[in-house]
Amino acid sequence: MESKRIEHTLDIIAEIIRRHRIASLLPLLAICRTTAMQQEINVAVIGRFKAGKSSLLNALVGRDLLPVGVVPVTTVVTELSYGPKQRATVHFLDGRSEEVPVATIRHFIAEQDNPGNVKRVSRLALELPDLERFRRLRFVDTPGLESALAHNTEETLNWLPHTGLALIAISADHPLSQNDLSLIQTARRYTPHVAILLTKADLLTDLERDEVISFMRERLTRAFGSAPPIFSCSVRHEHEASRAAFEEFLRRETLNKIEQKRDDVLTQKIMTLLDECRGYLALALSAAETIDSTREQLKSQIIGKREDANRMRLQMRLLTQHAKRTTRDAVAARLNAHRARLETRLRDALEAAFPHWTKSVKDALEAFNAWLRRTLTRELDVISQSERAAMLLSVKDLEEQLSRILQECRDQLAEKTQRAYGIRLHTTEVGIALAEPKEPDVHIGKIFDRNWETLSPIIPMFLVKWLVKRHFASKVPYMVEKNLSRLASQWTESVNAALTQIEREAERRLDELIATVERLASTGGAEAPQIRTDLERIDSALGQLQRTEEEATPSMTVANDGSSA
Repeated sequence: MESKRIEHTLDIIAEIIRRHRIASLLPLLAICRTTAMQQEINVAVIGRFKAGKSSLLNALVGRDLLPVGVVPVTTVVTELSYGPKQRATVHFLDGRSEEVPVATIRHFIAEQDNPGNVKRVSRLALELPDLERFRRLRFVDTPGLESALAHNTEETLNWLPHTGLALIAISADHPLSQNDLSLIQTARRYTPHVAILLTKADLLTDLERDEVISFMRERLTRAFGSAPPIFSCSVRHEHEASRAAFEEFLRRETLNKIEQKRDDVLTQKIMTLLDECRGYLALALSAAETIDSTREQLKSQIIGKREDANRMRLQMRLLTQHAKRTTRDAVAARLNAHRARLETRLRDALEAAFPHWTKSVKDALEAFNAWLRRTLTRELDVISQSERAAMLLSVKDLEEQLSRILQECRDQLAEKTQRAYGIRLHTTEVGIALAEPKEPDVHIGKIFDRNWETLSPIIPMFLVKWLVKRHFASKVPYMVEKNLSRLASQWTESVNAALTQIEREAERRLDELIATVERLASTGGAEAPQIRTDLERIDSALGQLQRTEEEATPSMTVANDGSSA
């Protein structure tokens, strides 16, 4: 597609979205604009947990980089692409980026080291010279679906709209469930390029593998009209031929046709955006063409009683209040666990530093003040950093709970519009993002009373050295307790502010969604001409995109043999 035509189409959609205030479509519009500017294609490996996704990507790289295991392992979206120099960059949800040693990446992407993504990582990007043969492809390892860890499924489904080539990993021991078919259907809304990876093929004999592939191809054809390519994959050396066939497929069908593939992906995303926008406008037009009394009745059916929305808001607030009530105790317990060790470390450090403070009591006081401020600040900062993930657990938990409430609301509205007008709304939801709380400031106030400060210039140090040292040591427990308590207060304030932000964002989305549907369902007849005009513009854009698709060469064909495709 020509870039000017793309830009013109997206501008039309943006204008229609703004005019009808359909804010829920703005995230997908942003994804379409980003895709239009990208030179690479995202090759996402998606599927159930333990389907062998990370193992497959390790095999493509030629070494074990991504963590694998018998329990759900990947908790964060991980990107692998070519780079002249090996580099790992962690991108956090608050916008920060940090380059880390490649050997340490599991601390950010593995469920065991980053449970529930409490470290607030948005993605981890790996650049590897090993992938030079796949320039312009960005492989994406996604968290496993259908595990007991709900956040993994949510993370992957939120990422799906970014997909360019969807590689659906299906383990040979669980071939093609109904959930797999639903996943393929969802992926096809955002990309026309879908392929099936039958992983762990070494569990099957050649005959069993052929039977499984035949079964899958038949069921996929029945579900979608034709079957996408199916590849049997295994990380074992004896299956290198099938893996080589898969790599050849990537080169032949993606790399060698990279511009066409990019256009196909972008076309599909824009068509999905147009289709979702069309659903909202169709609802508005149906309401506009309905007589007033019937319109009010149908609107009431869609929105339901106000008590339903109020119930959801109340549920959100109660969840937030409960999280806030437990914050202080949880934070204090985490920090106080370091108290005895911190006191010991400070006393040991004081033993080493004190012999250097011999000039006068005044100088010793000043030196101790500076030393304690510097040392305690450093130690508390280390503790704060080490406990950061645990401090933010309640933030992550609340985010997931409120996201589920929002999904429940979207599902209910879609079902009600289907019953009232025969129109089912489809919306692409992006996860709730928040600005993370900053690290609390550690502050050391005045340590000694006026009497010591007044007398210190005239007291010779050699006369009171042991008394001064004992006095310094006696201040350590108090200063540790005081500053741990202060740090707990700062963390409590920061965490509760983040909880409030999540609640407000969730309530804003809830109100925005209900208001959008209510407004469209209340559309009067005077607005019908403009809606028809906008629908015609959408249908015209869809028609152009569909003709472009039909003129393009089919992007993926199904091979005749049962081992590779």
